[in-house]
Parts: sequence; structure tokens; C-alpha cells
Amino acid sequence: MSKTTVTDSIMRAAHNYCTKIDWVMENKPEDTGELACLYAGISGINECIRTLCDDGMISLLEEKTLNKEMDELFAHCRVRKIG
Repeated sequence: MSKTTVTDSIMRAAHNYCTKIDWVMENKPEDTGELACLYAGISGINECIRTLCDDGMISLLEEKTLNKEMDELFAHCRVRKIG
């Protein structure tokens, strides 16, 4: 059994956020407050990624991969205009 890495854990958190965003978009699309909270949470994950990279816990390549994932989450969390 392989050991879970920091990057694996962050990717799992990103997947969980995506699931939450999808749920809000499907069940409460007018709840912009909930989406704003999720958006803010993604910002917090970004700060953790920067700090982990600065502290040598993740490589620059991992940081790049994680930043791409976070960019996709930010885009996924944007409120979609109807009409």
C-alpha cells in the first residue's frame, strides 16, 4: 500500500469541494453566499499550497499541478448568469 502524499490529500480536498459546488449549483443555485464561502475556502487551500511549497513539502511541479486544479475549482465555483 502506497503512502498518501500532501499533494494527494489536497487533490482529494479539491474533489470534495467540487462535489459541494456541484450540489449547491444543482440544489440551491441562488445561494450565492454558500458559493462565496466555497470560493473563499479555495483561496485558503491556495495559501496552504504556497506555504507547503515554500517549506519544501511539495515540489514546484506539484505546486503547478495543484494551482491548475485550484484555477479549475475557482472557475467551477463562479456564479452562472441565467438568461
